[in-house]
Amino acid sequence: MDVRAELPQNDRITRKSLPSDSPVLDLDGFEKARKGIRESTFSVSFFFLDPEARNDLATFYLFCRVVDDIVDETPDKSLAEERLLLWREFFSGETLSEAFPHPLGHDLRDLVHRRRIPLSLFRDILDGMETDLRPVRIPDIEALRRYCYLAAGAVGRACIPIFGGEIEELGEYADSLGEAFQLTNILRDLKSDARRNRIYLPADRMQAYGVSDRDVLEGRLHPGFLRLLEEIWMRADDDYRRAVALLSDRKKWKIMKAARVMEVFYREIHRKIRLSGFDVYRHRIRLSPLLKGWLLLRFWTASFPEGTSKLSSSREDHHG
Repeated sequence: MDVRAELPQNDRITRKSLPSDSPVLDLDGFEKARKGIRESTFSVSFFFLDPEARNDLATFYLFCRVVDDIVDETPDKSLAEERLLLWREFFSGETLSEAFPHPLGHDLRDLVHRRRIPLSLFRDILDGMETDLRPVRIPDIEALRRYCYLAAGAVGRACIPIFGGEIEELGEYADSLGEAFQLTNILRDLKSDARRNRIYLPADRMQAYGVSDRDVLEGRLHPGFLRLLEEIWMRADDDYRRAVALLSDRKKWKIMKAARVMEVFYREIHRKIRLSGFDVYRHRIRLSPLLKGWLLLRFWTASFPEGTSKLSSSREDHHG
């Protein structure tokens, strides 16, 4: 099933110009997001790109941070909706308006024009952000797959032209890796998501294992709950393996180097979640600077395709 097929389509919206100090622009949030890029694990992948691609990825990632922070950091949900609507207007047509009042608008127009990134991908990303504005409940596995695409697969697809690849050739890879990343995030962030009344575990599988909303919100890790988390973990593991298999030649392997750096980090987080017994309510899952450095060293010395197996087996030997 193509998860993109069921995504909502948005009609073009028009808006009168905003004053430069309008709270809808959230300029303070924009500055905060710019500073936050340097502290993100994601920024490590920038160093595996040429300068132009590095700047383009920074622009795209800044957009993602801005809209993500709108959802998570705006206490007034009606204001958050207005702020997201502003971005919807920007991406609602076939071209990007030069009158867009946000300071990121110029760089995004330039990025989209040069890299030919489909505007539909930005709309998909915004759909995912809107999902998180309200208490989240996911009815079934297919709905979870759609959410993973909106939250991560669409982001990965938009990155492909920045890395120098073609979406038609590497889109499926971005979908698989994006789902793996998002499922890892869901398992890692059960506690913080519960504070925001967000449950991303599919309700049909929760019911099958006897897991209630209250169990998730309060961190009651009974045997059924643990079996459900193991099932989601295994689904992510399959996605990681599928993504690697989709990089079937040296050219693709090289193009997606920055994504593969992120995969190394995420797979280690994924491994640590299981080693914790899935008790992310009482154990913070993170990568120390020393471990990140070791993982980067292993990545740097790996080669295609033998290095992939060597990297995997070495990691397993190192951690037991």
